[in-house]
Amino acid sequence: MSDRDGLAAIARVAAALAGELSLDRLLEEVVARARVATGARYAALGVIGSDQRLARFVHDGIDDDLARRIGPLPTGHGVLGLLIREPRTLRLDDLTEHPASTGFPRHHPPMRSFLGTPVRSGGEVYGNLYLTDKPGGFDLEDEHLVEVLAVQVGAAVQAAVLSDALRNAAVRDERDRISRDLHDTVIQTLFSVGMSLDSTRELVGSAPSRARERIDQAVDAIDSTIRDLRNTIFHLQADAAASLGLRQGLVELAREHEVNALVRPRLVVGDDLEHVVPTVLVPDVLSVVREALGNTARHAGAARVDVEVGRRDGTLVVRVIDDGVGFDADQPSAGHGLVNVRERAALHGGHATVTSTSSGTTIEFVVPLEPTVTDRQPSDRSTP
Repeated sequence: MSDRDGLAAIARVAAALAGELSLDRLLEEVVARARVATGARYAALGVIGSDQRLARFVHDGIDDDLARRIGPLPTGHGVLGLLIREPRTLRLDDLTEHPASTGFPRHHPPMRSFLGTPVRSGGEVYGNLYLTDKPGGFDLEDEHLVEVLAVQVGAAVQAAVLSDALRNAAVRDERDRISRDLHDTVIQTLFSVGMSLDSTRELVGSAPSRARERIDQAVDAIDSTIRDLRNTIFHLQADAAASLGLRQGLVELAREHEVNALVRPRLVVGDDLEHVVPTVLVPDVLSVVREALGNTARHAGAARVDVEVGRRDGTLVVRVIDDGVGFDADQPSAGHGLVNVRERAALHGGHATVTSTSSGTTIEFVVPLEPTVTDRQPSDRSTP
């Protein structure tokens, strides 16, 4: 391998590792790229556990069927164990002739040339990168290349581990925030309402008008609390659906509607949308569909619901159509949910329309496929 080829290989691996990869995907990518970069027939990365054995073994070059016939993955015997005990680069012309070699299990392909080097991450040895069976054997340039790759891998692993930790911390923080919000708003409000209703019993006989006023206030407070709870659940569910992607998120919403309304929505989704719809749009699209389906389930009494998602003149068009009883979309009784749909459309430089008659309702949400998010935020209100 020439110096130019080596530098090109390092650059390709660096570019591949620069993406936002989970730790599992990162290890798979590393092994595949290292095998191609060195010209080896087989490659693997062994992750060292707390017991100084291989806790994980990610490999490339052996197909799944052969791997099943070989049996259990290596845990750190032979030359692999030597690299764990003595973490430094090891290059061999014939693996089987090394004193530490213990042979291969049945069905294992023969391997001769070997190149292994430790992968250090965060100041500690994370694991070892192994390359085997390169035609003509490995040379000093391969050794230098693999050592540079190991440094890149170590940094990428450290970044991936930190990223996973931050994501987990974010989940914990969000859970704690929701818990505090529920305590500070919902629970305290319900406690206050309960105290008010308890004292109202004494007014029923002596001051009925005051009792009615307190009861009306309690009903309003409970309605407001229910909206707060529904908004919290609404956004948690929308975020969960959005993590699945546009198409699968729509499928999950359709299943949810079928459970709630006993009507399975008909989904019509453009084949290429998963690749052309900006990621920033997906949560709002799914939130709009959820809101529209929720209105249908609560108010329409529909026997048929269609969800159509496609492209039109550079825009994304989402239509939810039902054959229910309809309503007057301009009346306050229509609730805040439709206002939220319109605000979400405006947030992305688009618009939403609602057409409703006695034979059904159509909600259309249209936004540009090029992201144009404004500074405004949707009101996060939902139909009571």
